[in-house]
Amino acid sequence: MSAPAQGQQQVSTPSSIGGGLKVSSNSPVVLDVQREGTVGVNVSLHPLPILNVSEHLTRTAMQAKSTDVEVYGALLGTQSGRNIDIHTTFEIIVKAPNGTSTRREVDHDFLTARQAQFKQVFPTFDFLGWYSTGTIPTPADLEIHSQLSDYNESPLFLQLSPSDQKLSQARAAGELPIAIYETFVEMPTKEASSEGKVSTETGPATFFLPANYHVETGEAERIAVDHTSKPPEGGEDGESGVTANLTTQYNAIKMLSDRINLITAYLQGVQSGSLRKDPESLRQISSLVASLPASNELPEFHSEFLTEYNDVLLTNYLANMTNGLNSLNELVDKFDTAQTGADESLGRPRGGPGRNTRSGRMQHY
Repeated sequence: MSAPAQGQQQVSTPSSIGGGLKVSSNSPVVLDVQREGTVGVNVSLHPLPILNVSEHLTRTAMQAKSTDVEVYGALLGTQSGRNIDIHTTFEIIVKAPNGTSTRREVDHDFLTARQAQFKQVFPTFDFLGWYSTGTIPTPADLEIHSQLSDYNESPLFLQLSPSDQKLSQARAAGELPIAIYETFVEMPTKEASSEGKVSTETGPATFFLPANYHVETGEAERIAVDHTSKPPEGGEDGESGVTANLTTQYNAIKMLSDRINLITAYLQGVQSGSLRKDPESLRQISSLVASLPASNELPEFHSEFLTEYNDVLLTNYLANMTNGLNSLNELVDKFDTAQTGADESLGRPRGGPGRNTRSGRMQHY
């Protein structure tokens, strides 16, 4: 059964786990999720923690100019029984091994201070666990996990995998490259010695147990995520909006090209006899081709196309000329206003030489 993690925990081998439980072949600290009698937690992951972890990893990788980086943070949210909602996160400091310590150490002073600050803003949010990056939990992650058991007796562990393989697998499955693990503690058991006379008692061992989760979004979160995902109207260099627009057009054209190639390959296969003829599909293809405009190889189409093209160019040219004349007229009005003020300040009568009429204002030049 699941129990709170306490103190420094040891990593057990598959043979030391009772109850028919098995350790995953990928990691000695992860239990095989395929087992009976498991009542897991119901985890709801909100969009903000996902964005925070991704931003934390991206920022750290850019600063280090390397993709081989690890980030750590705390998970905050609410818990009601087995229902857990992860609402937000904040970063924590984990010190690397040094001459005085052979393991990674959590900066508890920093964590406590940050938790107190968030408690003032979100009084209902509690410490639920922590996050990091990697492909699968390791014994080093379990050491950090045991240090955080003072803040939650059974903390969660969220792991974001930035590897290309995990990203490809998640994209193919329509999932996120995120895994969440809950704490599982194997309670002490008595084992007989090889002689069958002396019994020894093994201490509690902590493992990571994969937990199911789903992404939960509220109305305000959907609006915020939708606004964040949209490209900016424009940046200082004026390229951000153009780049996003060109990327969208490229993706659309690429998708159209892929579909056309698929239809072409199907027709070639039907013609060669390697694919079965489907009358319904052929009728749909014929209807699609019939809806396309006439080919420009016809003289009438070519002549009409040139006529419309020239009309559009002429319209644009006239619009540009109109805008230019309007700008010139505004410039003349401003010059006239400035000149009139100068004449009045010098005591000259309004409408001096060369400025008898509005049409003659440019005689100043």
